[in-house]
Amino acid sequence: MRKTVLPIALMLLFALQSHAQAPSGYTLTWSDEFNTGTLDTTMWKYRIGVSSASYQRSENVSQDSGKIRIALKKETYMGKDFTGGGIITKTPRRYGYYEVRVKIDGGFGWHEAFWTSWLCGFDDPNAGASQTMPRIEIDCFEHYPDYAGNYYTYGTIQWYPIQGNANRDYRTVSENLTTSYNTFGFEYTPDYLNYFYNGNLVKTIDTRKLPTHDIYLWLSGIATKPNATDSGTTFFDYLRCYEISPANYNTRKTAFIAYLDSLKLPIQSSGKDLWIEAEDFKDPKNWTKELDENATVLKGFTSKVVGRDSSELTATTTIRIDSAGTYKLWVRARDFTTGPGTRKFKVFVNGQLVAGEFGTHGINGYAWQNGGLFYLPAGNVTIKIFDSSQNFARCDKLLLTTDTTFIPVGSGGNSNVLHVEPLLDYPPFTAGNIVVTRIGNGAAALVAGNAQPVFLDEYTTAGVLVRSIPMPVAAIGLNKKFTLSMSTTDHTEGYLSRSPDGRFLALAGYDATPGLASVNTSASATVNRVVGIINAAGTINTTTGLNTFSGVVVRSAVTSNGTDIWTTGGNNGIRYATIGSLSSVALATQTARCLQIFDNQLYGSTTATNFRIAKIGTGLPQTAGQTLTNLPGIATASGSPYGIYMADLSSAVAGVDVMYVAEEGTNALSKYSLVAGTWVLNGKIGSITDTYRGLTGEQSGSHVVLYATRKNSGATAGGGEIVSVLDTTGYNASFASMPVVLLATAATNTLIRGIALAPDTSYIGAGSLMSNEVAVLAPEEKASRSLEVLPLNDPQTLQVVINAKEKMQGFLQIVNIGSGKIVYLQALVAEKGRSNFTVKIKDRTAGVYIASYQTGTDKLDCKFFKR
Repeated sequence: MRKTVLPIALMLLFALQSHAQAPSGYTLTWSDEFNTGTLDTTMWKYRIGVSSASYQRSENVSQDSGKIRIALKKETYMGKDFTGGGIITKTPRRYGYYEVRVKIDGGFGWHEAFWTSWLCGFDDPNAGASQTMPRIEIDCFEHYPDYAGNYYTYGTIQWYPIQGNANRDYRTVSENLTTSYNTFGFEYTPDYLNYFYNGNLVKTIDTRKLPTHDIYLWLSGIATKPNATDSGTTFFDYLRCYEISPANYNTRKTAFIAYLDSLKLPIQSSGKDLWIEAEDFKDPKNWTKELDENATVLKGFTSKVVGRDSSELTATTTIRIDSAGTYKLWVRARDFTTGPGTRKFKVFVNGQLVAGEFGTHGINGYAWQNGGLFYLPAGNVTIKIFDSSQNFARCDKLLLTTDTTFIPVGSGGNSNVLHVEPLLDYPPFTAGNIVVTRIGNGAAALVAGNAQPVFLDEYTTAGVLVRSIPMPVAAIGLNKKFTLSMSTTDHTEGYLSRSPDGRFLALAGYDATPGLASVNTSASATVNRVVGIINAAGTINTTTGLNTFSGVVVRSAVTSNGTDIWTTGGNNGIRYATIGSLSSVALATQTARCLQIFDNQLYGSTTATNFRIAKIGTGLPQTAGQTLTNLPGIATASGSPYGIYMADLSSAVAGVDVMYVAEEGTNALSKYSLVAGTWVLNGKIGSITDTYRGLTGEQSGSHVVLYATRKNSGATAGGGEIVSVLDTTGYNASFASMPVVLLATAATNTLIRGIALAPDTSYIGAGSLMSNEVAVLAPEEKASRSLEVLPLNDPQTLQVVINAKEKMQGFLQIVNIGSGKIVYLQALVAEKGRSNFTVKIKDRTAGVYIASYQTGTDKLDCKFFKR
């Protein structure tokens, strides 16, 4: 392993501030030197109540000769044998530098600390704080009951949604912390967190992916052992709070961000790399997902039990290998200086035990270990990790690479394997087919309100049934049950969508067993509302279970990329979540029916007051307080729309300019064109008796072929038809005369509802020919950010354009997809607005390339073809 070396600029920065109480650029904004006779209770509150083995009392806190004195007493009080104390700031703060000077007691059984919480006392939460709020705790220093007098720990804990250490380290110092005063400080910023001891920088960690919220500062001393020593005292000399101006911060942060990025930058091999992360293990058994050193890892048992069932100790996942061949295995595991080699685990690849154990490299922290060579056939391959030590073993990720000479450095790449759910893996979809949601298995009449099994039926565009994929009716691994219901009055369940990149289907249902009565009015705390994500390989993911839409139906869901999800139901508005999460964010109070994404914008059909077809926020919103905007020209008080499909048919109109709407009312299947900023009706097909609901389409030049479901109102015998319409009329022309082709009819006791094009791994989106040299296949836009590749006269030179809402700093990498060769890699800073870069690539080969601009928190991609 190569050692990480701090950049010279960063080392100089550390040296310059080694004797300063505050880092360069910071200004003191508030302090308490504790020089008055009593505690200032307008700024502080006492820590009161039970904590571990002691009861915290205000009487144990006093000001003494310019110090805060916390008495640690061996006395019986409120059912505890010890008492301690502490104080907490009342004013919420966020970014800044914070420092204390302290002399600890250090006796056995006592725990002294300077730390932060999202709470101002456990009985007084700050605004918005809850047990499901993403939150962190910063421990500037902690001295535990069995530590030596010159030893302490520091770190940051994330408490939600994944619990564990975002970072944690231990330090031995030359000073005796029990006999001398020493300073401990931390610099908290949106990009990094620095820990200081006596003015010297101890460690820098990344905060760009950690939750952000107000913090309160705690100074405390408690007993944590039932056999703690006799009484003692901890003294705090001061607390000082500093802030930095935006200009000074922009100057200061550059070196720290560059240092952090250098630690994380993955170096790719010249072969095919498969990165398998802790999150990829679908059946973790006893292994728990925990945050550790800013990475989600799997942690094994914390106590050893002889004879413990080996199945409890084994985490399993299955991945798909596209190309058979020899792969080299690398495993990234953690070891410690204390008890090195005792926190270890074993790995199995396709049932074969890998030689040796992992977590035995002797380095304090995470490091890669060589697992040897394996021949892997094409198809599904099982990966298992076995907790052989039952002693806090930690596995971060694995790498399988065809480059057998490659040695990974840094933290490595993000997961890029095709995941395979146990028992939920089906053959891939066929590109160009259509998929419909079917409710019921046909064995018996549907019962209104009861949970019914759900199937995804794949058809050719000629209406020939290819196969049926059942959604799970029992929990398998992390996957939840997925069912839907039929209602005689509410027809808003079961709608299907395809992601704009063409790779995923999404729909929403219930975590309920078939036959459960009144599932559509069930309490969501008991019956979670589930989002199903299905990829082009036929893999089903139902790990997303939400406690929302309680007492009402769940209607639809859409995903932009297989991770970000938007969903809606009969109440609780339109919501955002991520795959596998158990909570969601309410974007808007209005509800919708069918959610879809067109041209990187979230849309929804609805009958909410003053809305029928609405634009939801701007782009793909993920935060609360979004506004719905009814599309201009669309009625706001009439109509009952369901499915929508948008296309771009006119070169004279920017973005999508033609819209088709499926409606159960008089408008049936209607067409609109965007003319001078207003959507104008271009005719309709069908009548009110057709009850059009599900809708999707595919554009080919100026033509659009539509696929719709209709005649699927609630009935115990089910019902529904699949139809197609070819619209050759183009932009702003009536399509009322276009013929309707019946493709398929629902079988008895089944109900057809949603419809979408089959997901397709080869789909890369619409693109435009840029010149005879370069064709952009899939430029990526993320709301306010985009990446484009444009040709220049020199065939080896390209123009890269990054549009950013704010300044971004990252690395641009261009890879030849066919060969896997990196042809360009360089750090680039994109300013706010439009930034142009001229890049010279190392390859003249024709083929498909992908350009990726990656910062510490985001990634933009653009595929292009080079002739």
